[in-house]
Amino acid sequence: MAKLIEPWIARSVARRLTGDSELAGSYLLDRLGRDLATAVPRSEELVARISGIPRPPPVGWAVIDRATWAETNIKSMSTLMQPLADKLEQRLRATPAPLRITQRTLLSVEIGVLLGYVSRKVLGQYDLLVPESAPGEGAALYFVGPNMVETERRFGFVPDEFALWVAVHEVTHRFQFAGVPWLQKRFFALVERYFNLLDVDARSLSKRLGEAARRLARGGLPAEERNPIYLFASPDQRAVMDDIQALMAVVEGHGNFVMDTAGAEVIPSYHRMRGVFERRRQQTTLLQRFFNQAIGLEMKLRQYEIGRSFCDAVVAAGGMSALGHVWADEAAFPTLTELRSPEQWLRRVA
Repeated sequence: MAKLIEPWIARSVARRLTGDSELAGSYLLDRLGRDLATAVPRSEELVARISGIPRPPPVGWAVIDRATWAETNIKSMSTLMQPLADKLEQRLRATPAPLRITQRTLLSVEIGVLLGYVSRKVLGQYDLLVPESAPGEGAALYFVGPNMVETERRFGFVPDEFALWVAVHEVTHRFQFAGVPWLQKRFFALVERYFNLLDVDARSLSKRLGEAARRLARGGLPAEERNPIYLFASPDQRAVMDDIQALMAVVEGHGNFVMDTAGAEVIPSYHRMRGVFERRRQQTTLLQRFFNQAIGLEMKLRQYEIGRSFCDAVVAAGGMSALGHVWADEAAFPTLTELRSPEQWLRRVA
């Protein structure tokens, strides 16, 4: 089987950057586990009521360290990008073996650095590529223990309230993908279509580089489209990426909407926690913004903003029942244009 990266190299590099050892074995992680044992079932009740999405059966969850998060995502990334690895293998078959090994090694190091960096920021994750299991039989829902403990201690958050707030967000993602029958299929179909459209021919890449320079020079590009992934894409690829962006914007924005709705209802310290995260977002340095843009984090943050604004506008105009139409069927799902103009979607669907 063709390989895009060497997982063991990526894991080794990521592990050096995670800095997990400071909290290993700490009683604070044990306490976080106890808080989440209460928070996860409570989150399922809140998400079911607020979102209106049918409640899936309870799922396995776990508190993990940063290195485990990075290793899990290296494995998931390798699985998701297998079609691209197969396509590149055909192109590089005539390339000398030492050069192929060097390229794979460099990419593995880059992936390790990327995931090692991101592992210090992520609080939780619902993993689509892990088969769901009942509680106690494995985990598809993770909470990165060192990050949650360090965040609550740094900002003086109430531990059990912070655990509930984070759990609601991740459980919402689980409801979306496990409770909406068509959503997961749509996501994987879009990713497969994108990889099928990828052209790794050098001349095509050179042509798109020129097109990207001209698009930047003309100006007026939305922030999320200034990411290199968008800039170097062909028109067909950008169309698919618009659909992927729309899907992820709704998923992330709806996750924040449910998290904040629940927080405002049942978490006394919610407004303070929300204020802290808003200020953190605004206080990123120019270097951090540049790095986040380069690795795609800025695009993800824009997804939160676009999707959340859409949810707010829809609920303001038509109430929670109107927002529920997002999950009714695939044809009702908003396009990227409709996310930026919610009234268009409301006229069409709700």
